[in-house]
Amino acid sequence: MNKRAKIQFWFEFSTDLICLVFASLISYLFFRNVVVKIFYYPVSEWTRYFAALFAAFAVTAGGFYSKIDIHKRNRWTELTSVIKNGILTYLVFSAFILLIKSPIIESRYMLFSSLILFIGFSTVARYILKRYLTRQFTKSRIASLVGVITTSDIAEDFVKGIDDDWSMRVSGIVLLDDFCENGVFSFHSKLTEENSSSPSSSSSVKTAASLKREICDIPVISTDENFMDWFRSAPLDEVFINVNYQNAMEVHPIVEELEDMGITVHLNIPSLEEMLDESKFNNINCKTYAGYPMATFSAASTYDSKWLIVKRMFDIVLSVIGCILSAPIIAITAIPLLRESKGPLFFKQLRVGKNGRLFYIYKLRSMYEDAEERKAELMEENKMDGLMFKMDDDPRVTKVGRFIRKYSIDELPQFFNVLKGDMSIIGTRPPTVEEFEHYESRHKRRLSMRPGISGMWQVSGRSDIQNFEEVVELDCKYIDEWSPMLDIKIFFKTIVVVLTHKGAE
Repeated sequence: MNKRAKIQFWFEFSTDLICLVFASLISYLFFRNVVVKIFYYPVSEWTRYFAALFAAFAVTAGGFYSKIDIHKRNRWTELTSVIKNGILTYLVFSAFILLIKSPIIESRYMLFSSLILFIGFSTVARYILKRYLTRQFTKSRIASLVGVITTSDIAEDFVKGIDDDWSMRVSGIVLLDDFCENGVFSFHSKLTEENSSSPSSSSSVKTAASLKREICDIPVISTDENFMDWFRSAPLDEVFINVNYQNAMEVHPIVEELEDMGITVHLNIPSLEEMLDESKFNNINCKTYAGYPMATFSAASTYDSKWLIVKRMFDIVLSVIGCILSAPIIAITAIPLLRESKGPLFFKQLRVGKNGRLFYIYKLRSMYEDAEERKAELMEENKMDGLMFKMDDDPRVTKVGRFIRKYSIDELPQFFNVLKGDMSIIGTRPPTVEEFEHYESRHKRRLSMRPGISGMWQVSGRSDIQNFEEVVELDCKYIDEWSPMLDIKIFFKTIVVVLTHKGAE
């Protein structure tokens, strides 16, 4: 399944499961307390009953879900699908409770009433879900941020086609008409040289401002050879390239640099377009976007969606526990921290998250209020080789600040960042905006996964690592080798590091 299909499946699965829980709960309460038709059964029997029900639901949802885009389903199709799923779920459920010989099957009132309520709740919930996904999802933080490289003659139709996928939001368009001669793409720029230089976000802004042009209400970012500056600085998950070319090497520099950034690249295949136009049956077995067959390149691994959901659930559970346990610690720490120096209790700083998204990271303030202003005069004492800033005995850190840094107490408010979805418990290190502005293309790949409170860098020495390239290497290694088991290993290593204060400053 592509990303849209995965999102749709898990949203529908969660919605229907909630409806099933409410339908069963209301039926039980009504026939147990209002119209007494249900006899007393021990907790063990109810456990078996609901385990069988949820197993039946999982089997039906996994084996008979509708693959049709929710945007294209009409009301009759949706109602038919809900009724079919409801009946199938309860038929499988009936078979399960017969097999386990559950005595609760005798309570037919609850069985039939919960089925009717399930179908009713699910019908209403699916209608609400469809409106949300097709109208609001593109504005959410889960939607894929997309950039488009194309030409003026096909730009409008192509962008409209991509916009039909409600899981994507097109952020900007690059038009390369000037590099297309006689219908053949011929791009000869200094991409290799530019790759070793710093991105200039200001030049991208000026280019976009000077164009003053939009296609389908989406800004045209650039029409010249400086377009890669925007890709280096903008928050993007995917890029679509749809231009005329005869030789793959003509677009190779662009694809290669975008891959280095950790961005997924979709590239049109002109030869397949001709075959598709000339095909008698107009049926081709490859992924098409907006009617164009495309090959997909990705430097980052393709992760199983179910494990990503497990990772997010792990984050939510631990962040809720973390917020509860942190509250009294923060309250106790606040007294000496606020008495020692003026300033707020919490420090808020703009950081760069997944694929360039900006968010505010929260920490307990461990420095004096004028710390950011004094940073420039201390740059000569920076012990890090690269873009990060670290120094021994930083005079900007307060006495209480040194203590809470040593025991990682200053990091506790970041559980709120995890709960919001900006960060993960385990991930990569989120850079400051100042660091990010000096990134080379290859550095951006370390942002292709959600940043974390802890990660490979934190459990590999933290302050003992003084080379920025080593930090990038560790973060990219985490991205390439990620698995739930790796997160668990880093989690327990983090506990050891915090207790032993290894690498802390």
